[in-house]
Amino acid sequence: MRLIATLLVVLLCAGSAPAATAELARADALWARRAEGQVDGRARPDRTSEAIAAYEDALAGAPQSLEPHWKLLRAFWFAADFSTDDAARRRSTYEQALAVSETAFEVLAGKVGGADALAKATPEALRARLGAAERRDAAELYFWYAINLGAWSRIAGLFEAVRAGVANRLHDATLRSLALDPDVEQGGALRLLSRLHSELPRVPLLSGWVAPDRAVPLAERAVAEYPQHPGNAYLLGLAILSHAPERREEGLSLIEATASLEPRADQVVEDLAIRNDARKRIEDPRSAP
Repeated sequence: MRLIATLLVVLLCAGSAPAATAELARADALWARRAEGQVDGRARPDRTSEAIAAYEDALAGAPQSLEPHWKLLRAFWFAADFSTDDAARRRSTYEQALAVSETAFEVLAGKVGGADALAKATPEALRARLGAAERRDAAELYFWYAINLGAWSRIAGLFEAVRAGVANRLHDATLRSLALDPDVEQGGALRLLSRLHSELPRVPLLSGWVAPDRAVPLAERAVAEYPQHPGNAYLLGLAILSHAPERREEGLSLIEATASLEPRADQVVEDLAIRNDARKRIEDPRSAP
């Protein structure tokens, strides 16, 4: 009987992996179609809703895997940023993402010795405790958590953001993502860290780590290491205009180049958003830093 029970466990575990993989593959296929029917960077809500539902199914089938968690966070962010103009709906979507993040961090904590161990681990120590595949997934998790948290704070308002300790949470998550895998979104953590140093005020206890003079070097590193991502050059242009006025012509040139970029085939909606923002900054000087 014990042998039979053991065999059943093995068979059940062996049979669950392909099913979970199939669900994730289906979700990825729907995600790849997110730009179908878009109009000037505005995605169809039904496309994003289908991807979200599929990632939720994939997560239900593999709740201990980090990959469906972070991919669901990414889909929530896309839906809120590119599929609706309703502020209440966007906030609700970001909050769904933050709720999923909490569950994901519980899963990650289980891989490194518990919640206390995860909270106390430096980014470098966390990297040492995870295997290569887990490092990549954890980096994605921290990055998309930070993206949704930052987006939520813009809608929730300054008071709620301060009360939630958003600045320090954003900084910590971004540093962890960068240490675990700087390749995420082709320098995504570098871009985010540059903007945090550029845009946030330096307030003791709340954001004492802010150093505006780091904004340009971080953006320059992103361009040097990931020149293929149009957001990196654009971000460098913005950072230069804000923090290196002696290089103003260079900054404007980078923004002008972004305003005429050709969207990448697999990032149509995202690249159109970057291009449209660059064009607005050129057309309306008041929007420039």
